[in-house]
Amino acid sequence: MLEGGGVLNGSFLNEDLIDELSLVIVPIADGASNSVTLFEMDASMKQQPPANFSLKSVEKLADDGLWLKYVTRRD
Repeated sequence: MLEGGGVLNGSFLNEDLIDELSLVIVPIADGASNSVTLFEMDASMKQQPPANFSLKSVEKLADDGLWLKYVTRRD
């Protein structure tokens, strides 16, 4: 399980080390320009093609949230 920030997550993604992706979406908005992103790639990293994921399941959570689970699609 990877619970890092955008840079750590981006490092694992860039090395093709992510098998599953689990996202919780809640109805809250933050328009701040310094908000944390899910994946961030440093300019010094070798650039890989975008990762593809396939939806595995969706679960409705209390308070109108969604839990989306994806698996990595290796084409």
